[in-house]
Amino acid sequence: MRFIFLVSAAVYASAKAVPTVTLNNKVQMPVVSAGTWQYNNSVAQQSCVDALAAGFTHFDTAHDYNNQEGVGAFFKDAVASKGRANLFLTSKVPGCGVPGQGVRGGAHCYNDTVSVFQENLKQLQVAFVDLMLIHFPPGGCNALTCGEIQSQWKAFEDMYAQNLSRAIGVSNYCQSCFSCLFKTAKTVPAVNQVQYHIGMGADPIGLHTYLTQKGIVMQAYSPLGDGSSELITGNLTNGIGKKYGKSGAQVALKWIVQHSVPLSTKSTKPKNLASDIDLFDFTLSASDMATLDAATSPAGKVSFMCTK
Repeated sequence: MRFIFLVSAAVYASAKAVPTVTLNNKVQMPVVSAGTWQYNNSVAQQSCVDALAAGFTHFDTAHDYNNQEGVGAFFKDAVASKGRANLFLTSKVPGCGVPGQGVRGGAHCYNDTVSVFQENLKQLQVAFVDLMLIHFPPGGCNALTCGEIQSQWKAFEDMYAQNLSRAIGVSNYCQSCFSCLFKTAKTVPAVNQVQYHIGMGADPIGLHTYLTQKGIVMQAYSPLGDGSSELITGNLTNGIGKKYGKSGAQVALKWIVQHSVPLSTKSTKPKNLASDIDLFDFTLSASDMATLDAATSPAGKVSFMCTK
């Protein structure tokens, strides 16, 4: 199965046209989202306002970002001006058993997951989200945590059955996590959000191939590298970008999109947000894609919780 990005000409009619990807339950998800990690409530709210003005319709937050009140205030206004059907909202629930995250492990995993899921909706001032993710696997993925992985996913399935999210998925999951989850799952996750950028190779640990075979969309976070400016200022991406009249950052994001991977980017600068979404009026050549595929820097790992 290969995921195809679709553009609705009736809705998008400029160089900023943002395609959607069809999830495994037929929900259409915009390929590029505006992230809010590391932003407080006021910064997250303003960044989403600026992102909407730049053309973003997909917005990404999480319970442990501690900014959902700000995102929710923005989203309430955005719905009033744009209509709920034209917007897409993603949030996340922490994995079970991590101290201080509000989701205890063991026998508490299911109930605490339900509680935080519902708390997310309250903080965001919404009746439902478009996509809810388990932010990371509980304590990694092994025999000791498999029961929690299954219990947490069962909670998500029950929330999904109550129409509290249009789609459900995971984040930072490797193949070993899915091997456990699939033993009891009734619903296949729609999305797995992981770190993915130039320097990691086109198919790190074979995860992209694995997810595609399972009908799960891989979505990229940290698409410009984690803590490195190399993809923004470096010679590789900027050198290629000159051929297309694009920046190094746009080349790095386009590389991801051309591998049929949606992404979540972020900025507090309106100019950067406008640039980050202006990806759909050019195509990187096969030779440029191969060059970028072969890059080994900046380094990265698909997950901070598992390796295989």
